[in-house]
Amino acid sequence: MIYQIKNIAIAALTSLLLITAALAWHQKTLKEKAEGQTAGSRQIVTQAATIINRYIDGSSRRHAVISADSNHLTNNWYTNGIAISGGLVDTVAEALKIAKDQLQQVTQIATVTKAAQLKAEKKIDSLQRLTYYYHDRYLQLAYRPAYATDSTGNGQFDFAYNDSLNVVQYWKRNWLLGAKKSYIDIYSNDPRTTVNGIKRLVVEQKEPKLGVRILAMASYDFSRKLITIGPGLQVDFKHLSLTGSFYYDADAQSFKPKFAARYDFIKF
Repeated sequence: MIYQIKNIAIAALTSLLLITAALAWHQKTLKEKAEGQTAGSRQIVTQAATIINRYIDGSSRRHAVISADSNHLTNNWYTNGIAISGGLVDTVAEALKIAKDQLQQVTQIATVTKAAQLKAEKKIDSLQRLTYYYHDRYLQLAYRPAYATDSTGNGQFDFAYNDSLNVVQYWKRNWLLGAKKSYIDIYSNDPRTTVNGIKRLVVEQKEPKLGVRILAMASYDFSRKLITIGPGLQVDFKHLSLTGSFYYDADAQSFKPKFAARYDFIKF
């Protein structure tokens, strides 16, 4: 009896795998057909990200917010007729000596730091050299006039600037059961710095649509007050999951097959 059940379970799981493989092949064929139709038309994707919000926080730092879901490219964008406005991809590919199909993500952030009427201090060193300088948490600036005997020079500046640019990605919902939306918040630690513009491109990484899992399963039947355990096999195809298990029923003192299907309509 147990031997027959095992054969039934093996046959059922094999059929399950074959059906899933057929579905995967059908989906692949449809996708290739759609890509072939798209290749004939030239689509232009902008590299400039839209700043959807600007605000100043309690520490006077200036923030710029963009959507993390924008400026995305398909994983084979360079072969299906998509063109990118601007030269960001070509520039970074040349700088890093990489091919376009190696690119996963690139972000370029334009900032400007401005200050006016910084109060200078004067210092004369042991060699009687005059220096005007200014310094704060981020900026060190010094100006040394030319020597009186130097008729060709006008003096020299020295400066150092230390800052951090923070890039934070997070998600939030517009309402309690709403879908998660992802955002990117960019700001400098220096309150004098403003984000002028953002260029960003993200290449969507191709994830396997078909997956197989070998499981160790356990469940509790409240009506029978019985724990069942046993091995299982799960096949995932996009939102669909098919599970077959072979569990031990302590009351019947035998192994029994069990099959289940699940489809994910919404993921939170």
